[in-house]
Amino acid sequence: MSTDRLARRYRRLVRAYPSGPRREELLGTLLDAAPPGRTRPTPAETLNLLRYGLRAHLGRPGSRWVVVAAALVAITLGYAGAAFAARATWNAVPDLPSGAGLAEITGTVFTGLPVEGARSQDGLFLDISQKSFAEQLIFGRDEDFEYATYEFGAAGGYYVAGRYRPYTDAVIARMEADGWTVRDVWPTGNTWIATGALDESGRAFWATRDGLSIEFGANTISNSDRMPPGSFYASAILTRLPPWYVTAASIAGLLLGALLGWLLTGWVSRRTERATPGARLAGHTTATLALMITLPQTVIGLIGMVTEPLVLDPPIAPFWSLSLTYGYGCVLLGFLLAVITMVTAAWGGGRDAAVPTDAAKQGTIESARGAPEP
Repeated sequence: MSTDRLARRYRRLVRAYPSGPRREELLGTLLDAAPPGRTRPTPAETLNLLRYGLRAHLGRPGSRWVVVAAALVAITLGYAGAAFAARATWNAVPDLPSGAGLAEITGTVFTGLPVEGARSQDGLFLDISQKSFAEQLIFGRDEDFEYATYEFGAAGGYYVAGRYRPYTDAVIARMEADGWTVRDVWPTGNTWIATGALDESGRAFWATRDGLSIEFGANTISNSDRMPPGSFYASAILTRLPPWYVTAASIAGLLLGALLGWLLTGWVSRRTERATPGARLAGHTTATLALMITLPQTVIGLIGMVTEPLVLDPPIAPFWSLSLTYGYGCVLLGFLLAVITMVTAAWGGGRDAAVPTDAAKQGTIESARGAPEP
């Protein structure tokens, strides 16, 4: 019974290797070498099987550059997978509050005052350009793509009678009593050029509750030429925060995309290993160019993905927004070059080097058992 359980677990692990007789040979060797009573692979065996199994997909056993290329492609497609998964999951996120729910929020911030406000755009994302799908596919989106907001304040120009400091303190107290968590409070105003000191003329804070964000600001300099005497300007911006399941979907998309990138690199590598010099040069050139033009925004996007849930600031745009705006031309060109690479590998490549030599088989078996790979 224990041998059957061990065999099932080994069989799942050897699937990390390309399909073929290598799997069964490796499985048999692992079972023969296992001591009596063992029911599961050791951590070292698991790590080695996954490590060398993924390496076997790349072919070219004497090359280190293919590993570097596979890692870069995995990072790039991992980011693409994270971006697609995040955007798709946003379709399940509730819209900004409306009706009684919105009135409860605005009434807490501006208690006893008539309130007016406007949404930057319907839905959860702002895209003023309103391009058609075909235009977005060809040209991408405009630079103003970001999270949609609802800005509101006291009716009649967002002016409130009184002093901004005690009013801001009262708003914070009301919101905390209503379940909001105030994340930060800071002074606002102009900075003296000579000294760098802040000439305070207002206060602002950021608060969150139930996946929503409010940034509140009160000051005496906005629209000061039209401000009634004894008043100050106050407004609040309501935004939807990225929920935890969007972050979870991003991580899942990252892992799946990275695995796909590694396997695609392996397929192209094995197909072009025995290709004609012209096909090999064409495939390598287009793949290198695709990586060169997509890696910068991939790195920026991944940094944004990591910092988005951690930064204690109101969100402005999703981590993948750069790929739809400023970097979209690189995304499109990189995708086209990647397609050319795969077509070159499919039509101009040689036989897929999936069947290993006897020496390669023996080296794989020894490496899976923990010995250095020859």
